This record gives sequence, structure tokens and C-alpha cells, in this order.
Amino acid sequence: MKTLGVIIGTTDDPISKGYYKKNKAKLSILKEYGYDLDYIPYDAALFAEIHSQGSQKGIEVIPLFGQELTLQECNQCDSIFTIYEGVYSFFDGGYPLYNKFMNTLKKTSAKVYPSQKMQEFIIKKHKYMDYLDKKGYPIAPTKYIDVAKYNTKTLMNFINKHELQDIIVKPELGAFKRGLKIIKKPTESKVKKQIETLKKQGFKRLLLQPYLEEFNKYGEIKTYWINGENIYSYNQKWKDGEGVFTDESTIEPELLQECLKTGEQLYKDLSKDHEKLLQCRIDFACCINNDERCREFFINEIEISPTIGEQESGGTAFKKLAETIITTL
Repeated sequence: MKTLGVIIGTTDDPISKGYYKKNKAKLSILKEYGYDLDYIPYDAALFAEIHSQGSQKGIEVIPLFGQELTLQECNQCDSIFTIYEGVYSFFDGGYPLYNKFMNTLKKTSAKVYPSQKMQEFIIKKHKYMDYLDKKGYPIAPTKYIDVAKYNTKTLMNFINKHELQDIIVKPELGAFKRGLKIIKKPTESKVKKQIETLKKQGFKRLLLQPYLEEFNKYGEIKTYWINGENIYSYNQKWKDGEGVFTDESTIEPELLQECLKTGEQLYKDLSKDHEKLLQCRIDFACCINNDERCREFFINEIEISPTIGEQESGGTAFKKLAETIITTL
């Protein structure tokens, strides 16, 4: 019997009561691992779906908990699918836990999806942003900052060259807007102060980009893919620090199709140049030098272990992803 390990351990995006009622039997396995069934994070619910489908195919599916991950338990698996990934490990334990987590995935004899190498490529945003730029994909003007060796004059030259009135500075190892700072009318002292603040928080590499007022006006178009197929898309804006989501029916059809066409090609390029992804989310934003309508979109982010709340698809993505994992691994 093959053994599939699924790395979990987040506390994000709990499932709805409706989903729990419909899938109570599958979810009951979580009681064995200490979960409170009144609060089931998305990754635990996804594990339960994978476990259910694996049992039907004669595959042993076991949970691996990211914060406590060991090489010994990884090596008992034939394959490992990562939901809890490197960024979560950094949030939970800084660079010590992040390095331990990534080194464990690198050393294990199990086949890891996505691979440790691919995870690092995406987590270190400057690597995939350089890749996108070289492949001719639209991205926002971006300056990469090593907090151990940076020159504020060079950063100001970049800001002036692109005529940026306002900027954002955000960490590479960041998510959910953690560490992101908007700097209005940037000066050397303002930029230096924010870099030093993020340095004290343990971040090593940062990104400097234009702050676009239009970004939240139009929101991000987030496209979710399984095995190269777009499963669903939605628009996200921010209000009072919280994400506001609307489904793809609110997105202009022609614009959505442009984003999906770009996303499909990017998936093919990533599969050819790096590795085939079982899932990914490609986020688009706008508008560079254009506030007439959301046309000048650019790729804002790629996630290969995205947080996929059950509510985004009514749970159908869980079933589809679990099926893909079981048949692939």
C-alpha cells in the first residue's frame, strides 16, 4: 500500500457549517488528530477529502504537521503533498523553523509536490518576478532589496526614474498583507526607516513597487487552476483591512478571458521551464498608467500552495484537487 503524506497545520479559512453537515462522515477522521470540529481550517478539511478518496483507492493518507515536521516521518511516505508551506513555517517560527522545514523537504526520500525547489522559487519572489519579466509577462516595476546591503540613493533613483509618487515596500516572505507598508511621497529617510523596521522583524529580502490607487478600485482578479484547468476566478478588494470577495460574474467577461488566456500560457511555461503544478493561483491587478478601465493588467502574484477557502467554490475545488492528487501521486 502506498503512503501519501499531506502537510497541514494552518488555522486559516474555517469551513462553513453547511459544508460540515454535508461532509460530516469524511471530516470525522480529524477527531483522531485533535481537531475541534466546530472550527476546521481549510487545509484540515482538504486533508479529510484526500483521505476519503485515498481510502477508496487503497492509498494510506496520513497528516504531517508542518510545525513539527521531521525527516523520519517524511521518509515513511512515498509521496507528500504540501498545503502548509514555507511561508507558514516562517510565520510560525521565523527563519529557524523555515530553514528546518525546507531542508526536511529537500532531504526526504519521498516525492514532494510541489517540490522544495519549486516552493523556494515561488517564495523568493524576486526569482519568479525576474522569470516573468524575461518571459515578457506584464509585471509592475519592481526593485528588490537585500536588507543586509542596500543603498537608499539607488532606491531613490529607481523611484525617480519611474516617477513614483507613492510606493509600497513588502517582504518576500510575506502573505495576507503582513509587513506591507505604503509610503506616501517617499524620501530617503522614510524608505530607510521602513526597511530597518522590517529588518528588525526578521525579514531579509523586500520588494519595492509603485502604490497604485487603482489597485483597490478595480481589485485583484484571482484565478485558481488545477492541473492546468481554470476551476474558478473571483475579484478581491480590501475594506477596513478585510478582504471583500465577489464571484467571477462581476468581472468584465472580456477582461476575464484575457487574464485566463495569460494564466493558461503561464501555467504551460511554468510546467515546461520548471515543473508541472497540481494547483496554482495566478493573481492579476491593474492599472499601470491607466485609470480609464482595468485594461493594463499585470501579474501581481503566483501562489502554488494557495489558501483555498471552501466558500470560494462551495467545496467543489476540494473534491477536484483531491482527485487530481490521488490519481497523480
